[in-house]
Amino acid sequence: MIDQIQKKIQGIYGWTVKNAEIIAPPHDLPDAVKSRVAYFRDMAEDGMTFMGIMECIFADKKPESYDFGATKDWLPMSQEFNDWVGNAYNIAQMEIAVYLIYGVRKEENND
Repeated sequence: MIDQIQKKIQGIYGWTVKNAEIIAPPHDLPDAVKSRVAYFRDMAEDGMTFMGIMECIFADKKPESYDFGATKDWLPMSQEFNDWVGNAYNIAQMEIAVYLIYGVRKEENND
């Protein structure tokens, strides 16, 4: 449990500087977490807001307004994602926010 929280904190605050370049923190996320984030992140291209994406990623149930603007079917939360969040809901939200803004782009550039 403590190890999982420490990994999340590293994914939020683990910024470094190398050769005068700011390096975003690394993210040690399970595949189920990356998949859920990617699923909802794709709808940003169709107009879903950042906060809407965050709400969907962490929603236990489909938000009432989901069908109004979503371009994909609802993706229920997996047990693996729920286990990753655990009791550190706010810390998990902060790591996913950093991952959406900085980490995803970094991973896409490395591919």
